[in-house]
Formats: sequence, C-alpha cells, structure tokens
Amino acid sequence: MEDNKSLETKTKDGLYCILFSLLLGVTFDRLFIDKYHGISFFIFIALCIGFFLWSIRARSVEKSFGWFLLIPIALLSFSFSVYTNQVFNLFNFLGVPILMIASSILIVNPKLKWDKASFIGEMLRRAVGDMFNNIGKPFSILKSSIKIGRTVKMEEGKKQILIGILVSLPLLLILIVLLSSADMVFGYYFDNLTEIFNNINTGELIPHTIITLVVFFYLFAYVWSFKSEKKVAERSLKSTVSSWGSVTIITVLIALNILYLIFTVIQFSYLYGGANVALPAGFSYADYARKGFFELAAVTCINFIIVLSCVKYINKDNTKLLKLANLLLTILVAFTLNMLFSANFKLTLYETAFGYTFLRVSVHLFMLLLFILCLVVATGIWYRKIPIMKSIIVITISMYTIINYLNIDGFIAKKNIERYNETGKVDAYYLTYLSYEAVPYLIELRDKGDNNIKTIINANLKYRKETLDREKSWSEFNFSKNSARKILNQGN
Repeated sequence: MEDNKSLETKTKDGLYCILFSLLLGVTFDRLFIDKYHGISFFIFIALCIGFFLWSIRARSVEKSFGWFLLIPIALLSFSFSVYTNQVFNLFNFLGVPILMIASSILIVNPKLKWDKASFIGEMLRRAVGDMFNNIGKPFSILKSSIKIGRTVKMEEGKKQILIGILVSLPLLLILIVLLSSADMVFGYYFDNLTEIFNNINTGELIPHTIITLVVFFYLFAYVWSFKSEKKVAERSLKSTVSSWGSVTIITVLIALNILYLIFTVIQFSYLYGGANVALPAGFSYADYARKGFFELAAVTCINFIIVLSCVKYINKDNTKLLKLANLLLTILVAFTLNMLFSANFKLTLYETAFGYTFLRVSVHLFMLLLFILCLVVATGIWYRKIPIMKSIIVITISMYTIINYLNIDGFIAKKNIERYNETGKVDAYYLTYLSYEAVPYLIELRDKGDNNIKTIINANLKYRKETLDREKSWSEFNFSKNSARKILNQGN
C-alpha cells in the first residue's frame, strides 16, 4: 500500500515537473525567439532557478558554494537589461547556464570538490549524460498517471463527466448564439472555423513548437536527474598524484629566474626611461609597444601556470629544499608582476598612439586580474593552508561580474574623445560600432567634430533610432537602449 502511495506521490510530482517544464519552454519561445535579449533573460533565468529550487524542496540543503553562485548568476543575467555590449552578452549567454549547472550540483551535493578537475566531469555528466537518460521520462510518468487514474473510482468519474457534458452543451449553445450576435468578428470566425486553421502559418508554428519542446525536454530531464537519483557518492577520486622532484623544480626555476633577471635589466635600461631614452634604431614607442605586448602577456600566463603547478606538485618531504623552491617561486612571481607592469605600460603607449578599443581595455582588466591572482599565489606559496584554486575561481567570477557593470564602451568613447581634443585624431567609424552606452559620447563628438565625423555619426544615430523604433516588446527592455531612445527622440 505504501509503495502505491509513494508511486502516486512521485507520479504527481512528475506531472508538476512536466507542466512547469512545458510552461518554461513556451516562455523561452515567447521571450527570446525573434526578439532582442533584455529584461527577458533575467526573468527566464529567475524562473528556471525557481523551478529547480521548487523541485528540491523536500531535500535538506546545506550552505555551499552553490548558493554563492546564485549572486553572479543573478547579476550577469540582469546585465542584459542594463548594458548592450555584444561581447559580454555572448559570454554571459554561454556562461550563465554553466554557472547554473555548477550551482545546482553544489546545492544538492555541497561536499563535492568544486576546485578539482573532476568537477568538470560531474558537470558534463549532469548536463549531458543524465539528460539523455531522462529524456523519455515524461512519457513513462504520463503512462503511470493513466494507470493510477484508472484505479481510482473510474465508474464514478465517468458518471460525473457525462453529467457535466449534458449540462454544458445547451449552455454553450446559448452563449455562442449570444456572443455571435454581440460581436460581429466572433460571429464571423465562428461561422468560418475552417478559415481560422487555414490562417495558421505552419511555417512559423513548426519551428516554434520544436524550440518549445527542446527546452521542455532538456529542463525536465535535467531537473528530474536530481529527483530520480539516489544519494550521490562524492566523486573526489583520490588518485595517487606523483610529486615532482624538488631538485628538478629548483633547477628549472633558477634557469627561468636568471633569464627574467637579464630581461628585466635590459627593460630598465630603456622602457621605463620614457621618451627621453632612445630605443634601438628603427623603433618608435608605438611600434615597440605593438610588437612586444602580446608576447609579454603570453609569457605572464605561462609563468602563472608554472607557479601554480609547482605549488601543487612539488615534493614536500625535504623542508630545506621546499623553502628554497618557495623562495625561487616567489622571485618568479615578482618577475611576473614586473612583466604585467611592462605589458600594461606597452599597451598604454600603444593606446596613446592609436586610441582605445574594447580589446585593449579588456586586456588591461585581464592583467589587473592576473596581478591580483599573482598576489594570492605568492601568499599561498608560504601559507599552504590557503585554498589557492578556490580563491582563484571566486576572485575570477567576482571580477568578471563586476566588469560587466563598468560600462566599458562608455569609457572607451570618453577616452577617445579626450584623445581627439588633445591630438585631433579619432576613429569615428570604430566608435559607431560600440554599444548603446556610447550614444551620449557620439553626440558630443558629432557636435565638436568636422563634417566627415558629423556625416559618419549622423548616419549611425539614424540607424540606431530606426532599430530602437522596431523594438516594441516589453521583454526587450534595456536601460541603456531606453536612455539612448530618449536622447535620440529629442532630435539630437
């Protein structure tokens, strides 16, 4: 008897999951298809999170990193309604679902080691493997519900249904006659029911139906994977990791530090001397910056990986050798910080010569992130209790979330206008490719620029206004677009 009751409860729960998943599929189609992303992205993500939390309501959940991830998920999804930078929108469109998968796994299984590579495998298993395992579950749930329904007073149910039909038929006929007389359009369509179906555009209906079903099946299968599983054993595979010999690491670090010492001495001889110090023949500061920056950035990333690997895999048996290795690693971090400063300096020189772009400003921010992470790693070299990988993940996610709200395109436009005021040089075409956050600055540049700049910007502002006028749906609302629309409608 208890088994039947348990089956009935689970089937009822499954029917609710089917219903909510189907509603989310329809919502996805209505909010996103043939529309720009705006407040709709935040709304849909919030509904998905609500659906997931509802589905695990019977579980006893603990505090975990998964709950923290809900903060960047909310902020990144809400950024679609604040700014319009296409690069961030693309990264967030891909990144938010990944963070949601990580968050849901850690909320249900808080003891999983999320700073290990094995966690990526767990995410793939959940997002792909379990999804395929549960893709046919809605059909079995519906089948079970039909079987259960047959055993519960079927004869009484049939009798009630028959009475309901007999009562409703004459009532419906009377109401239809009255409504047809009251509304000519209703009467016309009721008289021509076949025409309604003829007016349905199957060419549009089919793809919308497919999209709705794809979202429905995926969301259901993913959420059901948490409901149908038994208690998951933690997948922190304790494989024996071979440690690296201390002497080998020390030898490599000495060689690297000598190379970087020579490099740093040469740099100090001319790079930090500014324009008063002569570069090698045939080089200008702009050429020097352009040719050296990306190489320095690559070396910095390589050093960062080397330090992390050594901290993790070095043999810790010999205390004296470990201290020497730690000292050499710290020196390597110091050289890496110098390279970050050097790369940032080169990039600044390049911007002075050629202006500001999204890529160049983003690289500045990336180097700032590396600088912070290097300080964390340097601290972790001497204080091994610091969870370096967890700190790196938390800092990276937090900084990326903050960067989304810095209005980078507005900053780029502002700095290029300042450069134009000083040098008379500006790439007006590039500025017109920036997001709607740059509109106020474009108007400022147009008002003080020459005829060529005015022509370029006026054409772009006209195109932007026409694009905004085509956006009618509330789901596409965006604060930057709304501000730009107000400015453009003022006749500027």
